[in-house]
Amino acid sequence: MNGRYIPPYSPPCERYWQVILEEGPMSCGCVAEFWEWVEAPIVAEEIWEEARNLQKCRKIMQLAIDGFNRGGLVSHWEGVECFIPASHLIAYPFPADPTAREVQFQEYLGQVMRLCIIEVEPARNRILLSERQVAECEFERPQWPDWLCPGRICTGRITSVRPFGAFVDIGPLEGMVHISEISWGRVRHPEDFLEPGQNVEVLILSIDPEHQRVGLSLKRIQPNPWDSVYDRLQCGDHITGTIVSVERFGVFVELVDGLEGLLHISEFNGADYVPNLDRAYHVGQEISVLVLDIVPEDHRIALGLPNEDCTYASA
Repeated sequence: MNGRYIPPYSPPCERYWQVILEEGPMSCGCVAEFWEWVEAPIVAEEIWEEARNLQKCRKIMQLAIDGFNRGGLVSHWEGVECFIPASHLIAYPFPADPTAREVQFQEYLGQVMRLCIIEVEPARNRILLSERQVAECEFERPQWPDWLCPGRICTGRITSVRPFGAFVDIGPLEGMVHISEISWGRVRHPEDFLEPGQNVEVLILSIDPEHQRVGLSLKRIQPNPWDSVYDRLQCGDHITGTIVSVERFGVFVELVDGLEGLLHISEFNGADYVPNLDRAYHVGQEISVLVLDIVPEDHRIALGLPNEDCTYASA
């Protein structure tokens, strides 16, 4: 022992935490009675993409103010916290005195303000907004040309490819091709079909001027193979296809030009339920099948196995 006295640990008193709350950022000027750790909600990538598109299109948003801190006002959009710095409010500057500043911020609570996005920050899970730049956004907001209407075919450049589809720059703004509109065949990963910088022809499906959104399609420029399915297939045909999906209830097989059929599990010989179907078959495997039934209006083709292939071999 060196003779030094080490006092026992004593947790901070209540006054200590009250001072921290009073001097640190405040929400609505209230001092919480207790702290609770809350995990930030996971925001889907589609929300961030939409926010970036709204920023690019200089879209004016109307949001209600539901909080504030020392630096500015707080609102929420699509579950994302939106922050409006005091310097981006029309009424800025605010007094330096914290109490007087809090009184002015409280007057904004519940108000619906016209704002525009100035920065999207997924890493910090927030969006920065401005009231002062609304007039500038309105002046620069792109106009909708006459040719931008449903049914029109136009040329664009792919700006980004995402798991849910691709964004295409068609001139005045960006439109989106949903994954279901890329090809008549099965699309598992859009990046297998498209890449940024690629020039494409797209069909305009829908427009939403209010939200500056345009729905596009790649596949509808090409003929729908289901409209001429009987020119390619007939009941009783023996054909070799490629497995595109193995499910618990059967195997999906691409036959020709994006047309798929289902080889139902009941078509296999043996027990009523065949286990481990995914062990015997895999995506990309070629398989000989028999066309049993074609229902074009339902986009459905029923398949069976040729007699010599009917025996299921378990792995």
